[in-house]
Amino acid sequence: MAGEAIFVGYRRDDTADVAGRIYDAMAQRFGKQRVFKDVDNIGPGVDFGDYIKAVLPRCRVALVLIGPHWLESKDETGKRRLDDDHDWVRIEIETALATPGVLVVPVLVNGARMPRGEEVPDSLKPLLRRNAAIIRRDPDFHDDVERLATAIRSSVNTGIIDLSKIGGKASTPAPATRERTNRTPLLIGGAIVAALALVAIGLGVSRWLPTEGTDSAQEQRPTLIDAFRDSILLSDSATAPTAFAAVPEMVRVPGQNFEVGRYELTFAQWDACVAGGGCNGYRPSDRGWGRGNRPVINVSWHDAQSYAQWLSQRTGQSYRLLTSAEWEIAARAGSVTNFSWGDEDPICDGNARNGANFEGCSVRTQPVGSFQPNGFGLYDVHGNVWEWVEDCYDGSCSSRVLRGGSLGSDAEGLRSANRGRNSPNFRAVSVGIRVARTIVSPG
Repeated sequence: MAGEAIFVGYRRDDTADVAGRIYDAMAQRFGKQRVFKDVDNIGPGVDFGDYIKAVLPRCRVALVLIGPHWLESKDETGKRRLDDDHDWVRIEIETALATPGVLVVPVLVNGARMPRGEEVPDSLKPLLRRNAAIIRRDPDFHDDVERLATAIRSSVNTGIIDLSKIGGKASTPAPATRERTNRTPLLIGGAIVAALALVAIGLGVSRWLPTEGTDSAQEQRPTLIDAFRDSILLSDSATAPTAFAAVPEMVRVPGQNFEVGRYELTFAQWDACVAGGGCNGYRPSDRGWGRGNRPVINVSWHDAQSYAQWLSQRTGQSYRLLTSAEWEIAARAGSVTNFSWGDEDPICDGNARNGANFEGCSVRTQPVGSFQPNGFGLYDVHGNVWEWVEDCYDGSCSSRVLRGGSLGSDAEGLRSANRGRNSPNFRAVSVGIRVARTIVSPG
């Protein structure tokens, strides 16, 4: 039984009803002796802490059920339960996260959203870096549970839980609170000013990336502050690679023979590549912004190729980068306007049809899916991070093309027709990946 069982953790006043249904479904598929839930498995007089510590090392997966009231549940004194270090739900999660070999999966049920970092104790923040499964209400419940069970079953062989199709589509994180850049001049100590001056001499002060519009050859270079941030200020996150991640969810482009990633590639997906022996073992810095569901950054064109190669070998399918023409077809989603939504400039509102993460909205990337999708259901084709494509720039492969703009681009830089360029070895906090997959016709 070691490494094969499933632990179902939940809060009774939040998800007791659905926990019972999930337990029954998993027990039916894996056997009752391989599924643990506190009410069903703890006998009278058994110490709960000892029980948890004994059971979890026997498990392959710990499912953490999160319902609409998971965050706000309070005890009889009015204190939030998660803030009590003796809360058993908190202890379950902390123990699961600390148990080697256990894949800890947050499961969002009954329409719940993924909590944000500031809403949970520090000890639970590693949970938020895991890709979440979604279990919807009827009539979708049984299909969602079946997909989750299939992912768990395959993880015994692969070590990775593929959550790409759990809940019918990948979860859309709640729009994060927008962080506006303070445009007031900064007062910086003399030593830092001197360092900035040296960077400025070499780079100049403009945009985050070299870009070239369809009607202009004007080059734009990394900003002074962002170059300085890359080289000095921000160090790599010390967190361990995510234990599992979704294979990118793909969308068929109408009338075309290729599919495109619904989201920009995430840190969780990249870290799965590294954990699986791919991506040349390179683990890019997240610059302290967080990994998990945020787009992977600090990846070069060559890095992107290594990921596509690993994913193709792992799945037996033909993953690659989009061509520049394919990217524009997918991003436009049938539009002929400046942006996929029309000609209106982007705004920093995750609920608006023309919302995007661009210059002035945030000082960091946002989790994928934080803004509205285009007409093909693709997220963040405008802003968040630049996306490498396959093409050489104007015939010279000393530069490769980037599309889509980033959190450091102005509105003009986010246009569907706009192109960027840089060396295929270039890495930056504003550069990421979106994958494509070739559709092979039968015969």
